[in-house]
Amino acid sequence: MIITTARKPSSKTRIFCKHLSRFTGLEYVTRGKTSLSDLADECFLIVGEYRGNPASFNFFSNGRCVLSIRASVSLDNEIVTGKAPVIEGDTPLASVLREVTGFKTGEISDRIIRVNDRIEFIDKGKPCIILKVLDIQGEGIA
Repeated sequence: MIITTARKPSSKTRIFCKHLSRFTGLEYVTRGKTSLSDLADECFLIVGEYRGNPASFNFFSNGRCVLSIRASVSLDNEIVTGKAPVIEGDTPLASVLREVTGFKTGEISDRIIRVNDRIEFIDKGKPCIILKVLDIQGEGIA
């Protein structure tokens, strides 16, 4: 899976994507003029924005959007590259995120993506990124 942005992202969104890439270990690719059909062979995440801030997360598989999350983002700490995170939570959203990202569950890790009414990216017990979920759409989401 790769992380990319809308065509002309703000610097805040580009920085956020780089942080998200470091936390998850997923590759961040600058999109530029690349069309969605050029990315259709891969699973990918497009980070969109609202008023210059990262605000939407659209997960694509086989050329179609399988999960869309609209969220308010806060970034607390500088993030360095580390081991792949595990997903913690028993909500339908946690299940879909596991399926879409391929991240595991039930293992011990310093990096955790905790999914409940919000999504927290936690490194060594400290939240790095917090997504306050505003809306969710996708397969398997009630």
